[in-house]
Amino acid sequence: MGIESNVFPLLNLSELATRYRLYEIRGLKRHAEYYQNQQILIHRLSYLLKHPVTVIEYDEKPFLVVSDDAPEPPERFQVIRGVVYFKSIGTTLTLDYSLRTPQNDEICRRFLHFMVQSYLFENAQLWQPSAGKPFFEKVPHQKFGAISMFRGFSVRPFFTECGEIGLCVDVQHKFISQYPLPTYLTEQSFQQYKAKHCIYHYGHQWYEIQLSELSDLNAMEERVPDGNNWIPLLDYIIKNSRKPIPEDLASISQDAAVVHYFNNQNQDRAAIAALCYLVYDTTDPAVQKYHSHTILKPETRYYAISKLVEKYLREIKFSNITLKVACIPEQVSEKKFTLPDYRFGNNYCLSVRGTEGVTQVTLEQLGRKRLELLSSPNAGVYVQEPFDRQYFLLPQTVGESFGSEFVQDLTKTINQIYPAGGGYKPQIIYYPDRGFRTYIEQGRAILKTIEEQQLQPGYGVVMLNCTPTFARQHDPLAALVVRELKDYDLYVATIHSKTGKDCYELKYDKNGQPFYAARPQKRGKLLGYLRAVALNKVLLTNERWPFVLNTPLHADVIIGIDVKHHTAGYIVYNKDGSRIWTLPPVTSKQQEQLSKEQITACLIKILTEEAEQANYPLLNIVIHRDGREYDCEIEGARQAIAVLKTQGILLEDANLTILEISKSAPTSLRLFDVISRKDENINNPSIGFYRIINNDGYLCATGQPFSKQGTVKPLHVRYVEGTLSFELCLEDIYYLTALTWTKPDDCSRYPITTKLNDRRLSEDASEYDEDALRFDFSEDIESEFMSDENADSDPASEEIIS
Repeated sequence: MGIESNVFPLLNLSELATRYRLYEIRGLKRHAEYYQNQQILIHRLSYLLKHPVTVIEYDEKPFLVVSDDAPEPPERFQVIRGVVYFKSIGTTLTLDYSLRTPQNDEICRRFLHFMVQSYLFENAQLWQPSAGKPFFEKVPHQKFGAISMFRGFSVRPFFTECGEIGLCVDVQHKFISQYPLPTYLTEQSFQQYKAKHCIYHYGHQWYEIQLSELSDLNAMEERVPDGNNWIPLLDYIIKNSRKPIPEDLASISQDAAVVHYFNNQNQDRAAIAALCYLVYDTTDPAVQKYHSHTILKPETRYYAISKLVEKYLREIKFSNITLKVACIPEQVSEKKFTLPDYRFGNNYCLSVRGTEGVTQVTLEQLGRKRLELLSSPNAGVYVQEPFDRQYFLLPQTVGESFGSEFVQDLTKTINQIYPAGGGYKPQIIYYPDRGFRTYIEQGRAILKTIEEQQLQPGYGVVMLNCTPTFARQHDPLAALVVRELKDYDLYVATIHSKTGKDCYELKYDKNGQPFYAARPQKRGKLLGYLRAVALNKVLLTNERWPFVLNTPLHADVIIGIDVKHHTAGYIVYNKDGSRIWTLPPVTSKQQEQLSKEQITACLIKILTEEAEQANYPLLNIVIHRDGREYDCEIEGARQAIAVLKTQGILLEDANLTILEISKSAPTSLRLFDVISRKDENINNPSIGFYRIINNDGYLCATGQPFSKQGTVKPLHVRYVEGTLSFELCLEDIYYLTALTWTKPDDCSRYPITTKLNDRRLSEDASEYDEDALRFDFSEDIESEFMSDENADSDPASEEIIS
């Protein structure tokens, strides 16, 4: 039948008449917070006016777009580092949903999104954690003891290949406690719930809150404003709830405990504790064993999406019109890239594309063959140089338990894969890890140990201890360690102790002496993990690339940039893939972006060095930005090119192309290879499949013929600006995914395209060795068993509706 997406076309948009007003935004300065201020205006004014609002640009001037039936916006509005003013252009315009321009597309997306969200918000069968998040059914999809798994869907307007607008719909899941918080709480018993997230059953409306404090008043003593009066909290909830009220509200005791939380306007609000149900984070051990229920096969996801669309989205009533949605998703034209050739040590080449004079292999055989070649005497690792000075930092608690066994097993694995290193012989260093409550304290303990040891420059691996206290803090701790250790000329990658704790167990020899060994049922998992650490955390950190490209890129040089937790990383690829190198981590004042001056200086340094090494002119220069490319970064990149042209390092016809590699999206585009709907024969699309719509590209970096538990999520790439064609840029990205292993926690020393991979591996260790097209795992190796259902969208991208 062909390739289908999860985008369902809107059938009668021509009947929708929407009018809007434009206001020139004055005082919106183009400093580092320009984009953030745009989002503030969109979100807060949408909430204030209870109507859709967005910001567009005409002739490099920002304009506020407001629905014609909305109230007038305030004359002035506070934003970061300033105040903006709105000046009406004096006319009302009609929105044409068939016109495709960047400005008109943005208005169409925003207004349609508001309509759909408002319609679903009124459906009493659904609940939404917060504005812009997925909608979930109120009846649990499955129950696991005291935990309920709710199924729902995310939905966003999306453009089809033929320029029409549809709704992109994807399945989502959320784990919630079946039972509410206790009716009565003491200050001591509340501490286990403080700062936890809950779903608050406010009558028929459910939404997510974060508990801040316990009130010393009960549900009748706590009073809230109701017009000019103050009435008991319980009476207020009953009064404002749709009738008939739900059973859990009807049965609330008048002396029930009250908790406090802050809403999205940072206002303190009260809630009845017995109406709050704990949310289980995906890192919570209580739900990890149920993640497999959220990883859906293509046919399961396909029909789940279709049923949700049929039930909730076939007809969307808004104002005086009913928008009709197609029951069959769009069919996508089939376009596909072919994998590049690989080059290993001893100039050994491997091809799946039929290149003459090199070893041929089928796509199905590629994973196993590639792994074999790493330790083959005829091939081996591409970079074959002895190791520099090596360190391995272990938490004291790990060193006192399974640490020695882990290091021995890892050393054996590294020496098997990389005999050219002369033997992996790291200096083992233990640091204290007991009693630290924050990642800052843990980081200080590591740095103090480094200072006391007076280590010489070198490379290393730092194991971070995973405890419940540090949940959600692994990334900042890893970034802190990487950033601070570079000042000691130590270049490290980080891993966590979770997998080791899971795979090793305490045993006793025949003399009753204790020792640690791998659990028999975990040997396969441990083997795959050790190989991943050897490749991703040791070889890559030391820039010992296992293999490189043997098919040239279309770009003359590609520069990958990522900024995370005030640490920026750069990685550089030359045209023929034989030279891959990184810059030491750069500290950024902004948490997720670089200043114009920083990026200018770094690009001048990179391109100057690359021009000296290359035997060809650098004409097509491409930047891959992991996440958003900010205006100040674009200006800095342009300035670097201009400076280098003036210095004669680049030719006058050298050009710059910039791409954004999307970190996440509120709704994911999915692609399905529909063989037969009747027989429910639906597969993942083939690896290399891609589609381009305007400035948005989608690439299947995983897929058939490689096995995958779930449904492929194509990589989203946005074309920001440049001269090299988008299709050639997308093909280069596909080539670089062939070099992808994983994203080390150290954001400065990884191939930027590792973020492109959405592969979720099962606990079958054979997938590591045989079925994997790349040595790619998820963002942190320890989280490879996480599903792709529970990642929150970037708060900055949240849409706010009434």
